[in-house]
Amino acid sequence: MTAALKNPYVGLRPFDTNESLLFFGRNDQTLELLQRLHQFHFVAVVGSSGCGKSSLLKAGLIPALKAGYLIDDSDKWSIAIMKPGQSPLHNLVEAIMNLTHPDTPGSTISNTVEQVKEEGADVLLRLIAPLVTAHKNNFFLLVDQFEELFRFSMENDDVEKKDEAIDFVNIMLELAQQKIVPVYVVMTMRSDFIGDCARFYGLPEAMNQSQYLVPRLNRMQLKMVIEGPAKLYGGKLNPSLTSLLLNELGKVKDELPLLQHSLMRIWDFERKEDKSGELDIKDYHNIGGIEKALSNHADEALTAMNVEEMRITIEMFQALTAIDENGRKIRRPVLISQLLDLCDASQEQLLHIIEQFIKDSRCFLIKNKTGDKGDMIIDISHESLIRQWKKLSDWVDEEGEYAAVYLQLAEAYRLHLLKKKDNLSGTELDIALDWYNTFKPTATWANRYKQGFTECIAYLQQSEKIRNERVAEGIAREQAEAEKVKDAEEAQRLEKRKRIKRNIITSAIAALAVIIFLVFYSINSRQKEIAALNSKVEAKAAEQRTQELLQLVVSGRGEAYENRNFKSVVSRLRTEQTYPIDSLIVPRAIKVPITNTNLYDWLIWIDVPSFRRKEIKNVVYKWPCTGFIDSVHVGKEASLGFAFGYRGWGSCPNILINVALVNGEAIKIKFPMREYLLRNGDQQ
Repeated sequence: MTAALKNPYVGLRPFDTNESLLFFGRNDQTLELLQRLHQFHFVAVVGSSGCGKSSLLKAGLIPALKAGYLIDDSDKWSIAIMKPGQSPLHNLVEAIMNLTHPDTPGSTISNTVEQVKEEGADVLLRLIAPLVTAHKNNFFLLVDQFEELFRFSMENDDVEKKDEAIDFVNIMLELAQQKIVPVYVVMTMRSDFIGDCARFYGLPEAMNQSQYLVPRLNRMQLKMVIEGPAKLYGGKLNPSLTSLLLNELGKVKDELPLLQHSLMRIWDFERKEDKSGELDIKDYHNIGGIEKALSNHADEALTAMNVEEMRITIEMFQALTAIDENGRKIRRPVLISQLLDLCDASQEQLLHIIEQFIKDSRCFLIKNKTGDKGDMIIDISHESLIRQWKKLSDWVDEEGEYAAVYLQLAEAYRLHLLKKKDNLSGTELDIALDWYNTFKPTATWANRYKQGFTECIAYLQQSEKIRNERVAEGIAREQAEAEKVKDAEEAQRLEKRKRIKRNIITSAIAALAVIIFLVFYSINSRQKEIAALNSKVEAKAAEQRTQELLQLVVSGRGEAYENRNFKSVVSRLRTEQTYPIDSLIVPRAIKVPITNTNLYDWLIWIDVPSFRRKEIKNVVYKWPCTGFIDSVHVGKEASLGFAFGYRGWGSCPNILINVALVNGEAIKIKFPMREYLLRNGDQQ
């Protein structure tokens, strides 16, 4: 293999007009296009993405015209090439004036665009006529990637852009149909956009008359595509590699772009690494095969990037791609000035990253000047990159999901303004809030999809505020209901204790009566023993009554019994406070069902006599159970006796209660909540 200074395979990008010698396998199609051009002044070349439409025109048809194709006694051609891009009329005028008046200032081009908007195709015919008349030339206009016009006209529902798109189509058709100047127009377009052409009056009729559907290459033509460029550059292909490539092409989409890129990579690997003298299967496998060659090559551009550069790269490619209303992943050219804002990057950072996807024969991005603004348009060289580079495809999907949420929010806000929709709620609100808090969208990003970002976010935040207020009101109502239930159950427990106390006192009195009866009717010789026994019984009864009272006071309900016969004990506990406070703290719990649900509120609190509560600083409840909240702090002024409630479908078997005292001491209590609830009649 000769040490060629240039790779004979163009890779992912289309062939250019000066690369016709490297363009193999399309001779028949080129002749068919020449015949159609001779018969009709307007030809629509359509085909699937990656079928080679642009290459067929630039490296097939245009070189044939330049070679002297004769029409109407003229074999000379003036050729203008343009894409609709972001300014269809400006790009059309600029392409024509670069032929008729080279080096025209941008301001003059802009003025001419305004004249075209007012007068139509006549302005362009006046520019073309002198050139054609003076040199007896035919004028050829190539409108490449015509589908960009659909994206331009639908962007943000801009009426002015829709009008410009209509003007562009009318002027293009009028140039081809008029008989004064020999103008020939060819447009290329992806076949899946054919249905969109019906939006423009006259375009479907013109296309039906002269449409050319680019056919797939047969096996012999593909073999010429594989072997021709290498032979032209003195290279040698192993026949087994040719056979392998032909067989693999039937298994992949975007076969021509992938084939060109794989051959380019194989050539570079053989020339720089393997150096065996021929392109062979070893070289093929080293570049990852036809399915992974492109993706691997793109991944190499990411290897040396730091975290910040990676972020900018992802946001840049997400800005350069889009998913249209039919779910198609498409290119979206963007100005450098817009990318700087969208990616929050400096121009130096952005240009450095763009260069990583252009150098080393990648050609994944292209830079084009635009208008008189001194700006530059960045575009993906071929949409097959979106489909074949796994990382980029994932980034596009992610961007599409974010855009879909924003568009749903914008539509909800539009309906809200029309009083056809309330504020967001439920899952719809949760999704929008998660998008806003996670993605952190900017107005620049959002307004590319739909204007009114600021108003939409205000609507979202208002919806969140209203929901939070309603939730707080619901919690307050539920807590009030829980307090009522708690008070009722506490009253029942208090009444139960009263009955027990009365029974105990009655039993004690009965027992005492029996003892007295026995004492009076005993033998006089045992009077001393009986007296001693009576003394012990009375002491025991007194002690029992004291313990009962103490039990009530410890339970935090001593205040209700002050009008009974226990005032002295209560008074002593209040004034002296000698009884340890850790014995006065009693954990409690209750389960409260929530209406119309299978859920419960679990209310947990510690009961402390009111006259000792001031000694407590705060209380911390801890749940040592997987799936429960870690801990809850309760302040000193808690309204339910240092209580905390939570909603759930079950309870933790044990709860750790840490009570911090004002004096700095701490009391730790392990509360067997499940056992307590079962014991008190609450089922789990």
